[in-house]
Amino acid sequence: MTEKPKVFFTSNVFTTDEIAKKEKINQDLRDSIKNLWYQLEQLADIEVFPGRFPDKTQIQTYVDKFNPTILGCHLSHPIPANLLENTNLIAVCTSTVGYNHIECPSNNEILITHTPGVLYEAVADYTITLIMSNLRNTIDLHNYVWNGNWTLSDKWDMDQNLSRSLKDQVLGIVGLGEIGSEIAKKLDYFGVKILYYDIQRREKLESSLPHLEYISTLKNLFERADIISLHIPLNNKTENLIDHDLLKRMKNNSLLVNTARGKILNLNDFLNLLEKREIFVNFAFDVYPQEPIDKNTLKRIKAIKKSQPEIRMTLMPHNASADANTRGKMVILFLEDIIKLLQSKSIKDLKDVHIIPEQKIKLQEINWRIKNYWNQL
Repeated sequence: MTEKPKVFFTSNVFTTDEIAKKEKINQDLRDSIKNLWYQLEQLADIEVFPGRFPDKTQIQTYVDKFNPTILGCHLSHPIPANLLENTNLIAVCTSTVGYNHIECPSNNEILITHTPGVLYEAVADYTITLIMSNLRNTIDLHNYVWNGNWTLSDKWDMDQNLSRSLKDQVLGIVGLGEIGSEIAKKLDYFGVKILYYDIQRREKLESSLPHLEYISTLKNLFERADIISLHIPLNNKTENLIDHDLLKRMKNNSLLVNTARGKILNLNDFLNLLEKREIFVNFAFDVYPQEPIDKNTLKRIKAIKKSQPEIRMTLMPHNASADANTRGKMVILFLEDIIKLLQSKSIKDLKDVHIIPEQKIKLQEINWRIKNYWNQL
């Protein structure tokens, strides 16, 4: 290959001038990011979008002009299939665990990598925080003090501002992957009864966690759990999986937590049921079908809170993985994969690259574009 391969990054957040200068990130991690950028600059010509959130048209313009070999992105950068098809791209790499923002072209010749095994602890801790905050009603009680409602005439009493203890609740986990398993491990230690539903039963984990029980149907889990926490990927089988039928089965005064993907939950069904008072369910959401949350949805939620102030609500801005070191580790994994792809010469060299699971199992079957790249070396 006479010319260097080209790498286009859809955001400047990945660069040494941005994430590698964040003081909240451990110095060793920042040094690793700088070192990886040095390696990458020796291997490839690099183009970086001069901002954080390009739209599809801007990404398309850069791809057409720069003609990259690899494209690097994250969740806020939608990558449609038609952008990928008529290009020289061999791979799209995302600095996220989820990859539903990337549409595979119809011929499925372009590899997709992601960053699994990094953020599960941060998201698990965050999810538990949301659960505890809701059970103890910290949002409403904070606002109560903040708004000056706590006065001398409002004295402490035995039955005032009652909340619930986590240990007394039955937790239902939908999806016992990395994040769901981490939550189960942390809360089993405290004696919390945990039910889980997954397409695969995790008998080995069950044997090590005495309070963990497999539930064979979602309907049964939704009927039995006091708290339901969602931890499944978004795909064509899981979109709107949590619908009217399942939501109607939830216990009165139960809690629904979503730190996975917004479109897993049919939010319109959920809000309709709350508005009609057909269910009484507290909720804590970090993700939404449309992000940022659209004004009409927020207006509906505020109206529900006004008419039913006893419902406990926590709304967060898709922030579950926003632990400083976790974000640093994600970028390291992301850059390492790009370098490994550029240095690869055969399928066997892709063994340690974090290719998405549905492609990983087909590495030997498909005529990937990267093979043309190898032929030009």
